[in-house]
Amino acid sequence: MRVAYVCADPGVPVFGTKGSSVHVQEIVRAWRRAGADVTVYCTRAGTDRPADLAGLPVVEIPPRRVSAAAGAGPVSGAAPAPGADPAPGEERERAIGEAAAALAAAVVSDGCDVIYERYSLFSEALATVTGTLRVPSVLEVNSPLIEEQQRYRQLFDRSLAEAVLHRNALAADAVASVSEPVVRWVEDRVPGAKTLLAPNGVNTERIGPRPRGRRHPRRFTVGFVGTLKPWHGVPALLTAVALANAGAGADGRWAVKIIGDGPGRQDLERAAAGLGVDAEFTGAVPPDSVPGLLHECDAAAAPYPQPVPGRDDYFSPLKVYEYLAAGMPIVATAVGQIPSILEDGRTGLLVPPGDASAFAAALLRLGADTALRDRLGTQARAAAVGLYSWDGVLSRITAALPRRQEVA
Repeated sequence: MRVAYVCADPGVPVFGTKGSSVHVQEIVRAWRRAGADVTVYCTRAGTDRPADLAGLPVVEIPPRRVSAAAGAGPVSGAAPAPGADPAPGEERERAIGEAAAALAAAVVSDGCDVIYERYSLFSEALATVTGTLRVPSVLEVNSPLIEEQQRYRQLFDRSLAEAVLHRNALAADAVASVSEPVVRWVEDRVPGAKTLLAPNGVNTERIGPRPRGRRHPRRFTVGFVGTLKPWHGVPALLTAVALANAGAGADGRWAVKIIGDGPGRQDLERAAAGLGVDAEFTGAVPPDSVPGLLHECDAAAAPYPQPVPGRDDYFSPLKVYEYLAAGMPIVATAVGQIPSILEDGRTGLLVPPGDASAFAAALLRLGADTALRDRLGTQARAAAVGLYSWDGVLSRITAALPRRQEVA
């Protein structure tokens, strides 16, 4: 079977350090373990190619460069005036769409038996390829990207983004969405889309279990993996560690290891210093370095903040699956999908979002109880191996696809 994997989002380097890059690589690995010949078609290949994907065929067609000198462009979501020349922001969106069309043409020229596309705002590659080659197709949707783009970045042509989603979702044989809120988001915008729930997974071969025992006789370290952006809740983690240290006894003080980088790093460094928290910031690291860095920690944290009223927590947290695979004692806030992944008191400790005191109490509980740390870590690893493999994720998705002769 020949699988064309399409990622037309220039913000997602195939060989990068972001969680989205890890997701791309793991789905590709799962296809290859299933016996498929995979070719990746992307707008941004990236430079951190893992050794096991050294021979993976990649077709890279970057968007053409657009000068920002012509003006500031319309406000987010606004359409240009009739007959007006496109502003730089709108022109960048067009350039991404053109690159995606070129990727689709390359897939059609090369041929494939299945097309699997990671949803991006301006790519109609899936609809184009399925309309031409008549092959089974999967559209993978990881977030309500239209609203996310408009809220956190800039979206100039929302109507185009809506039209692209509608065309691709209707053309797909399976719209694999990572959470129930994302399933609902697709169904609300594209009635008739063949949606299915496919939460994220973890590679338990890439991420092995943490050796037992403390890493330092007088200090505990709680690890965090992720991009340093507001919705990950790292400021609350720093506050919780400061509170835990204020109540720490002979068991030891807590420090933080932040594995990742992002626009909030400088603010977080200043916050840690102001709170008196010993914090190590590793910066961006290759995915293969994450397990070893986690193993240097005594626990792991997923401190997602209080949900915003009227907005679902739509994420399927890769970090939590990675913590499980690493056999870490986990403290996480009970938001979104997390309570369905972690069993409180068995595979992790759940605390209310926005309650730094409760988070601190959970850290102090872990610090005082060696048996609890070992038990949580062992049961976390068992859950990752038994329940959350990427092969299982892909099997759920491919089970929804028609056989080739049914679409020929």
